[in-house]
Amino acid sequence: MVSTRGYFKDRDASIKALGFLQGVWQYEEAGTRSEGRWSLAAANTWAGSAWVTKDAALTFAEALSILPQDGTIEMHLRPFDGALKHAWEDKGSPMIFQLAHCDASSAVFDGTEDKMGEHITYRRSGDDLQFIGDFLRKGKPFRVELRMRQATASSR
Repeated sequence: MVSTRGYFKDRDASIKALGFLQGVWQYEEAGTRSEGRWSLAAANTWAGSAWVTKDAALTFAEALSILPQDGTIEMHLRPFDGALKHAWEDKGSPMIFQLAHCDASSAVFDGTEDKMGEHITYRRSGDDLQFIGDFLRKGKPFRVELRMRQATASSR
């Protein structure tokens, strides 16, 4: 397990510990289709994207990054409507979650500032990647769970 509280002596190792995220991940059920992608980009930063379609219409798009920041590892994300016209959250800045736990196949990110009490969890098992988002909407718990499969070259 990689401890994420306090200052990292080796930030590169901490970023690389998230290697289980690498790849293209897909989910499909009852007219809803989604895809998420993670790639280790330059300067030890993970770059991610996600989208969701419902009945062939793009309903959601998201840009993400995971990077070392002030002695921690942070995930920055911005969700948008399908047309990319409206950010779903703060219009001027991304949502920020800090890495709270990481091992060879899972990671938990805890919300900061106005996202305190919210958590994002990734768990990989073979070719499956589970996403669990524990969020608060108007003070009430709201959970999103997806079990995605790693895409094959023919399914992209």
